Amino acid sequence: MDTNVVDKAEEVKDVKYSYDDAVEMAGHGCYNRLVLVACSVISNAVALDMFGFGVVLAAASCDLQLGITHIGVLASMPFAGLFFAFPWGYYADTRGRRRALLLSCAVGFIMAALGSFSPILALLILPLTFNIPIPWLSITYRPWRLLTLLCAIPLGVGAVMMYFLYESPKFLANSGENDKALEVLRKIFKINGGKKENYQVKELENNQSESQSKLKFWESISEQTVPIFKPPLLWRTLQLFYLLVLCCSTNNVFVMWYPTIVNSFFTSFSKDVIEDQNFCDRVVDNIAAGASETGDLACDDTISYNTIYSGILYGSFFTIVNLLAAKLATWRRLVLIIILILSAVCSALINLIREPISSMVLFTLLQGTSVAIGAVASYFLDLYPTSYRGLATSLGMMTARFGSFTGVNIIGFAITSNCGLTFYCWSAFVFSGVAVALLLPSDSKGT
Repeated sequence: MDTNVVDKAEEVKDVKYSYDDAVEMAGHGCYNRLVLVACSVISNAVALDMFGFGVVLAAASCDLQLGITHIGVLASMPFAGLFFAFPWGYYADTRGRRRALLLSCAVGFIMAALGSFSPILALLILPLTFNIPIPWLSITYRPWRLLTLLCAIPLGVGAVMMYFLYESPKFLANSGENDKALEVLRKIFKINGGKKENYQVKELENNQSESQSKLKFWESISEQTVPIFKPPLLWRTLQLFYLLVLCCSTNNVFVMWYPTIVNSFFTSFSKDVIEDQNFCDRVVDNIAAGASETGDLACDDTISYNTIYSGILYGSFFTIVNLLAAKLATWRRLVLIIILILSAVCSALINLIREPISSMVLFTLLQGTSVAIGAVASYFLDLYPTSYRGLATSLGMMTARFGSFTGVNIIGFAITSNCGLTFYCWSAFVFSGVAVALLLPSDSKGT
């Protein structure tokens, strides 16, 4: 045999491929689409589980005899996940992405499903009027419990999908388990239409960066965190964190209260009330009346069709606005300032205008700061060095969720005790964001 042929064969056998090259050689096909579908299902399940909870609270408040304080505490619970951000992140980094997603989805599904038995879809479910007694649990199964169960199902579907997918080969390679990473890549190659034995990669390059980072974990955390809160980045950190808290809390706080407030608002039209009432009069009177009702027979846990339609229009409207804002990304500071001014003005006018539909439109537009979150987050990419921007963004979002968690608990009490003043103060809060946004780099500079 020609020795040159043997040498070439040995050279091919001994070639070590980088992870990126190995992934490219695994192809893009069926497996990649399955991962995309699974991630999409889980992302939507998280949103449905979080924001669908506000609808459930509006329907369940009478059945569970919930007062304003109870509703506020329960409505803030979806944001309490921020307290587990570090443990879940650590688990994902040490045990694997697939395992973290599988466990979190499965536990989330079980807890949410059990919640439907505890002492959107909404258009089809909440107008129903069935009452099924379950004596051994001492509850009556009503439509809101069924909605809770249905909101949990996507999490269960996501967990099942993750069970049949593989661990991230990149995680395995970074953990030093190159053999397992290669086996996963071979399986992906096969699912994408190839044959495992034809996969050319036989060996991956060693990745020492991960093992080195594990040896210097706390040093690495310090090196990445401290500069974010020291000059010259300190001012930018405070500026962007403040804007994130403002945008997220203005949206999230009122979104979680949206079904309860809107349902109370529209319920006022079916009662013997004075027509010439402002927004706060209609909302506060009905929330207070609902909180005072007790007893199973007095409960009416159906949700007004107008409330459901408002929620559908709300979601559709802001989806379109988000798409338009994305087209104007070049003028992000201008877009951010316009959105904040609009939100602040709407908050100031809500209780001044007595025409009911107009006041409801203003209340909805108040929450438009959700459109500005992406614009604020994009500044982390431009204003921070590569080694800091990921952690800075994560800490900013965690701080924003803490603001939402706090705000949801405060707003219920504030609205019922002094509704008008609450909206005026919130208007001032949002206007302060305009002042801070003006200090951001101009759109022309882009830095």
